[in-house]
Amino acid sequence: MKSILFSLAVLYSVLAFAQTPIDELQKSNISYLESQESEGFEFRSQIITEFDQANASQNVNIKLSKDFTYLIIALGDSNIPEITLDVKPSKKVAMKSMSWDGSMAAQSFSVTPSKSGRFKISINAVGLNASARGFISFMILRR
Repeated sequence: MKSILFSLAVLYSVLAFAQTPIDELQKSNISYLESQESEGFEFRSQIITEFDQANASQNVNIKLSKDFTYLIIALGDSNIPEITLDVKPSKKVAMKSMSWDGSMAAQSFSVTPSKSGRFKISINAVGLNASARGFISFMILRR
């Protein structure tokens, strides 16, 4: 019994201190969120999803209000080579591409809806090979 408990404690310690691509992704998320909060944006939502070649595109449906400007950000871990975002209906939003200074794959837009409503945002992991899996953090902030 003691050896089982010891083994579980060692396994937990290894997992707790292991650095993985998702750990680096979370550090980048926190840094980005802190910088945008200082610009007056508030955090609205976040999802982190695993992507692979068979599931390289995922859709999020979200309600956006014409009373706010949003930052829509997708940030990939080190296993994601490239990310693209597609917002529909695009004719109901003013979109401006935002630059990303980090070393990870990312795409972000400043989005101002001309009309409140539901929007479909496609998150695409581009260039994954057959054996690659990675995580993408998708965040929405507003001001």
